[in-house]
This record gives sequence, structure tokens and C-alpha cells, in this order.
Amino acid sequence: MGRMKNFKMKLLVILLALATLQEVRSHGDQPLSKVAIHKTEFALRDNAYVKASPTVLGLEGQNTEWVTVKFTTPNPSNDDWIGVFSPANFNASSCPAENKASHPPSLCSAPIKFQYANYSSPSYKSTGKGSLRLQLINQRSDFSFALFSGGISKPKLVAISNYVAFANPKAPVYPRLAQGKTWNEMTVTWTSGYGIDEAEPFVEWSQKGGDNVRTPAGTLTFDRNTMC
Repeated sequence: MGRMKNFKMKLLVILLALATLQEVRSHGDQPLSKVAIHKTEFALRDNAYVKASPTVLGLEGQNTEWVTVKFTTPNPSNDDWIGVFSPANFNASSCPAENKASHPPSLCSAPIKFQYANYSSPSYKSTGKGSLRLQLINQRSDFSFALFSGGISKPKLVAISNYVAFANPKAPVYPRLAQGKTWNEMTVTWTSGYGIDEAEPFVEWSQKGGDNVRTPAGTLTFDRNTMC
């Protein structure tokens, strides 16, 4: 009986520890889910601006690169934030038809990331000037940056930047290796923006010290309506 009681106590301690660990690892809601982009009001100002550079990314074949965003506004606030949008034209009227089961905000009008304007500019509230360095990945479309006031719950669009894009948005990226159907096979997959009518996919490989061999590859195409 005593052993059973000790076992139950140990089990309870383990369960409590796991529950505590789960609570520590939980980070709550995804930050972007708190951005009420569908409540955005237009408050564009001629004397506010956002400028992003460089305008062309991946000139040396990179699929990720840092962008510097500079901005200014005559009415700065600690609630101001910069949103990154892709495609660059994030007007909801330019969005393709959504799945009937989905609800606004449309994917192409919601930011893919955001950061507060004063994050790396402590004097932003007094000067109205700031800058951010943001990392972008090649995701087949161009980018723009927008300055918002009113916080993320009641955003007001103040200024929009120039467009930024990768030199080759369709470039094959993110190669992945996996075991094939048998022990001596290897599967190579990657992501590309080229259609089957634009380029013929293949893998070039060789055994150590051997000649290069080109093996034809198949193509599977996924669009936004394929996803759940």
C-alpha cells in the first residue's frame, strides 16, 4: 500500500512538472494575429514617408537578405509600427478570390511581419525619425513597407514605401534530401517559381570522382486554393 501511495505521489509530481513545462513553453497568441488590419483607416500624410533599400535583392543568388527601412512622421507615437507586405500592392481589391470558407482580412492584405517604429530608434517619439533592419526571404513576390499609427488594434495607414523585390523571384531554393523508396535511393526536392512550360526541372549529380549526370525531375504545383 505504501509503495502504491509513493508511486501515485511521484506520478502527480511528474504530471505537475510537465504541466509547468508546457506553460513555460507556451508563448500565447501568434503576434500577427493581434494585428487588426481589417480595421485600418487611411491617414496618409504628404510630410510622412517610408523608404526601403536596397530595392533589388539577391543579386548574388541569395534567397534571403536584409533591408533597411527609414521613415519619418510629423506626429510620432510609441504605438507606431512598420508592417511588411507581400505582394507589395496590399490593397484588398487586388487580392484573388478567396476560399468561401475564409474571412477577411485577405492574406494579401495582411502583413507578413511587423515591428514597432521605436524598436531600434529610442528618440523616435521626439524626432519622428527612425529606421529598422528587416530580413526578407524570397517568397515569389515583391515587398512594400507601411507606417501605421494607432497601434495594432486600431491601425491608421500613414505612409507607404517604394517596392522591393528579389532579382529572380522564381529561382529554385530550399533543396531537401530524403530517403528514397529503397535503401540505395535518395530523393531531392526543392521549391521553384517556374512553371512546367517555362523550365525543365532536373537534378545534376555524380558519384565521388565520377562524371556529372542529369536526372529529369517531376513537378507538383500547389496554389493558394490547394491549402486548407
